[in-house]
Order: sequence, then structure tokens, then C-alpha cells
Amino acid sequence: PSSSYSDVAKVIQEDLGAHPDQLFDSFQTEPIASASLAQVHVAYEKGTGKKIAIKVQHRGLRETSSGDLFALCSAVAAAEYLFQNDFTWGWIADEIAPQLPKELDFLNEGKNAERAAEYMKEAANNLDCVVPKIHWESSSSRVLCMDFEEGFNANDIEAIEKAGLKKK
Repeated sequence: PSSSYSDVAKVIQEDLGAHPDQLFDSFQTEPIASASLAQVHVAYEKGTGKKIAIKVQHRGLRETSSGDLFALCSAVAAAEYLFQNDFTWGWIADEIAPQLPKELDFLNEGKNAERAAEYMKEAANNLDCVVPKIHWESSSSRVLCMDFEEGFNANDIEAIEKAGLKKK
């Protein structure tokens, strides 16, 4: 799914206190990626012009997720009750229920990114791996701002070869 730019701008305004045009030198209205929880836009940092990535949660997701979670858990419980010997998937609901609120908190994701970066720095001797730097001043529970790292799709064979990477 993809959210409208109007919804994206509203989430940013609600969480960061200003419209994207006021917060960034420029903000691309079309996302470069979109998934079930959020979409990513390219922006340029005010003052420096640095290219950054802005991950914005789909508007209303936080508010509807508790009802969705209740519906999922209820359906799974009913199926387990009705098909006691044939349906043993209740553990999935038990796993999802406590994790969804964490997934919806982008501040948590930012902290995890910093932990991963620190781990990579300490444990991954000379491993060429980049974890984008989080811009906390432009982040919230529904907006995550980070350095933009250029890359290519994992199935882009030409780009893989051009980068000198091994295909295995």
C-alpha cells in the first residue's frame, strides 16, 4: 500500500510540528518504497542539503492496529476452539500481539539500528556494512529520519557484478 502525500505530510506535521516543506530543503512527494507499515521518501536536510531517507508510518495505522490485533486473536482462538485437534496456530497470535506495538514504534527501530551499528563496528572486523545514521531531531514514533545510503536491489545482477560482489 501507498499513502497519499497529504497523509504523509499530516503525519510529519502531527509528530514533528511542521510541514515537510518547512522541515527540509526539499521533500520528494513520491515514495521510493512502500510496505505494510510505512513508506520511505527522499528529502534533503535543511541547511546542509544532505540527502536523507524519511520513513513515515501510514496514517491511522497506529490507531487501527489494536482492533486488528483483537480481531486476529479472536479469530485464532475461535478456530482453535472449533478445530481443537486440527488447528494449532494460536502461538502465532501469541507471538504477534506483544511485537506489533514495538514494530509500530519507530523510535524503537532507531535505537535498534544504533545497537546494530555498534555491534557491526565491534564484532565485524573489516566488514563493509553500513547502518544509516539516525537523525533523532527529525524522528518520532511514526517518523524515522536517517542518512540515505545508495544501493541496488538484491536481484539486480548487473549492479552486483558492477560492484564487484560475488554471486552465491
